[in-house]
Amino acid sequence: MLRREKLSKILKYLTLTLTLAVGVFSNSSAFDDIGKRKNLFKIDEIVFKGLKKVEREAVLGKINSKVGMMLDSHLLKKDLERIYRLKYFESVEALREKSKGKNQLVFVVKEKPVISKILIEGNDEVDRDDLVAVLKTKEFSIVDVNTIKQDVEALQKYYEEKGFYLASVDYDINKVENDNVELTFEVKEFDKVRVKKITFLGIKAFSEDQLKGIMETREEELFSFMNNAGNFKEFNFQIDIERVKQFYRNKGFLQVNVGAPDITVSEDKRWVFITLKVNEGPKFTVNDIYFNGEVLFDEGKLLEELRMKSGSTYSEEILRADIQMLTEKYQDEGYAFANVLRTLDVVPGENKVNVEFSFEKGKIAHFGNIVIKGNTRSRDKVIRRELKIEEGMKFSGSKLRESKENVNRLGFFEPGSVIFNTVSVKGRDDLLDVEISVKEKNTGQISLGAGYSTATKGFIQASVTQNNFRGLGQSLSFTLNLSNTQQTFSLSFTEPYLFDSKWTAGGEIFSTKNEQLTSYDYKKVGFAARIGYPVFEYTRLFLTYKLEETTLSNIEDETINEEAENGITSSVRTALVKDKRDHRFEPTKGYYLSFATEYAGVGGEKKWWKNEADARWFKRVYGDLIFRSRLYTAKLETVNSELIPRNERFSLGGSRNLRGFTIEDIGPKKTIQVTEDGKTKDKTFNDGAQFTAYTTLELEHPLAREAGLKWVLFFDAGNAVDIDNFNKVYMDYGFGFRWFSPLGVLRFEFGFPINPDDEGEKGSQFHFDIGQLF
Repeated sequence: MLRREKLSKILKYLTLTLTLAVGVFSNSSAFDDIGKRKNLFKIDEIVFKGLKKVEREAVLGKINSKVGMMLDSHLLKKDLERIYRLKYFESVEALREKSKGKNQLVFVVKEKPVISKILIEGNDEVDRDDLVAVLKTKEFSIVDVNTIKQDVEALQKYYEEKGFYLASVDYDINKVENDNVELTFEVKEFDKVRVKKITFLGIKAFSEDQLKGIMETREEELFSFMNNAGNFKEFNFQIDIERVKQFYRNKGFLQVNVGAPDITVSEDKRWVFITLKVNEGPKFTVNDIYFNGEVLFDEGKLLEELRMKSGSTYSEEILRADIQMLTEKYQDEGYAFANVLRTLDVVPGENKVNVEFSFEKGKIAHFGNIVIKGNTRSRDKVIRRELKIEEGMKFSGSKLRESKENVNRLGFFEPGSVIFNTVSVKGRDDLLDVEISVKEKNTGQISLGAGYSTATKGFIQASVTQNNFRGLGQSLSFTLNLSNTQQTFSLSFTEPYLFDSKWTAGGEIFSTKNEQLTSYDYKKVGFAARIGYPVFEYTRLFLTYKLEETTLSNIEDETINEEAENGITSSVRTALVKDKRDHRFEPTKGYYLSFATEYAGVGGEKKWWKNEADARWFKRVYGDLIFRSRLYTAKLETVNSELIPRNERFSLGGSRNLRGFTIEDIGPKKTIQVTEDGKTKDKTFNDGAQFTAYTTLELEHPLAREAGLKWVLFFDAGNAVDIDNFNKVYMDYGFGFRWFSPLGVLRFEFGFPINPDDEGEKGSQFHFDIGQLF
């Protein structure tokens, strides 16, 4: 094989040399003394003939022959090669001419034609603009057959990525007037090939469903038209094979082998059948763990910090995490170039493996300049104030990683676009510059929409939100909701770093009218002002003052004391918040903790005291499957035996907590007699509780990533009662779909109660709502 490739290269070289030689010596009268002496003549002038579209200077700058030089055959041959390599010309010749007693070196060229138009034929299923975007060849460029062939391959690959596994692409060049040509790409699409069946042979440790679950290539299913399941894409499939191998190695199967796949296309060319042969090999456990090389830390403590333990199942995933941890330990001591090598040694005759970590610490280094690139909207300081590294400080791997996490957490940049590169400073082996590259994403949103919600019935919504206002990291939000049962207006602003200090400040004005409740309607108008300050890492203390006026109307529950309910509430709320989510708006890992206490009675006409705790935890289970959880609890206390307003007390049910129940379905009930149409009958109202606790568990995964559509499975549990009567936990489960639309997050969810008070209430509840649940 190697001999054949070598011979091919030699033949190509000889062909090029012969072509150039023919061009050089095509006018033998011009060079009749070639071979008699080495130098041909002294160059008095260089002339180009045949140039029409290519600039003379573009060619002149590529040759080494200059006026005043003595031309020889070697120099001329190299210049001809250089001109030919420009890919602008079909042929190149060199001549010697005399003009006014001067020796002219004349290059006679024939330009390649220009592509006046690019046509694509046969693309019925794929948009032309998408295909043109793949091409390197552009209209009005000079014909380059090699580039055109690369474009054919690129189009073929693009079709494969779209699921057209059998598509073929060819090209045709047609001459038109004025030395121009039309380039036509001819496409034969055929139908999309769908994956009918994936079969694994030789598997014992895991089921087919487990292995299929980690693959992006999926079999055809009910919702394939929405999530692209069933599409066969060669590139994705090759990655899937690596995923399977990695899955086995993470479970201890160190010597797993996945053979070449057997891919069969059905006779009608609609279906693909895939067979993968797996040789699992034995399952390995960790025997002994050793440390070698420049060990800076106590080996006993290092063993304690490792996730991999002697006797545990071998896992490459855990091994990589341990290498990262050990590397950061060295880097945190300033050893920026520390290298941690691992060696695996299988114990003969046993399914055990020894693991050796070898350390090379390198030199201590410091951070040099910190440069930020790509932030076209965000100010430098918005990024710099999130950094835990400083110019001149000793290198730290963990602080570098945490700095990147903090910048990502802002939510102002495209996912995966935040890159921290360390660059060695020329002439210094102890200094590293840091280049931070980001790509801005749209953090502003203007929406106007109308629709129907099961909670609010028909609605109209308008909102303007900017989460990076003026590029300073400020948040500005205006919202207006109008529906049959609810009217809401709010305007809020937050400055995360007031006057470039660590203080956070913000405020809100609002007006809410709610006619959803069965007992009464209410209206609230007011404002709130808040400040915050960091007290620990990722932890802030907030103080909020709120003043609002409440007015009740259409009171159905005659036992409600309207005079006690209406009036002004003046309250102060203190909250301690720790936020370690990886993203502020769409978290995939991390947690959020909030402990708050609110006292109403700082002036105003009402008095009460409320304590709250809110815990949220997020984890990426596998791939894009996200586990989300929330635990919320709150308790109201009376102050000076004054009545706690009904609209401050708690109830559960509806789209925001227990989704298997209707709004206000859960909470203390009271039954009174009312007169309607001259008849007296019993009517039950929710009286509200002074204590509530509920939890929500969710699994969320993209259904159609490009469309922003996700599916979700959920479980809710909780109750709203007086704390002494907490004798039952209501539960529900369900599923839903979420669309991350320009209007906001639209939630369509079906909840099923598990243990309602009345067995006749076991029917499902459908909820449509706007906004994230947590």
